[in-house]
Amino acid sequence: LSTKAMRDLYQGNYASDVINMQDWQDCVFVVNQTSGVGQAELSIKRADNVTPVTTAGAPTWRWRKSTASGDVWNAWTTVASSSGFLTGITPDKVFELHIRGDEVGGSSDFKFIFLNADQVTDSECDIDIIAIFQWTVPK
Repeated sequence: LSTKAMRDLYQGNYASDVINMQDWQDCVFVVNQTSGVGQAELSIKRADNVTPVTTAGAPTWRWRKSTASGDVWNAWTTVASSSGFLTGITPDKVFELHIRGDEVGGSSDFKFIFLNADQVTDSECDIDIIAIFQWTVPK
């Protein structure tokens, strides 16, 4: 999953492609907001299948932010509910949203996830998104 830089990606809300986490140990969504002052609430959602009929917030995941000052990252913040976090309205920042494969199911048997962005401030901004997966080969 990746997107090229898209103008006003948050407009009308945004959901990434649905990803099957069954064989992955970790997924990190990298969201790069390069310009503009649009704002969204970012969250990781889980789904019952690749064309979701049922969706819900992921029960546990974490996020952190880096600003234009370089490779200085905030500490990871754990989200222990189905809510998300606000991106803020300043440009030039990068967010990482991380979920482990064993965190996806919760009390359900969900195996699919997607990145969700609900627009909060209606103003254009350039966003690119990539998903990075980790798989550890069994010994």
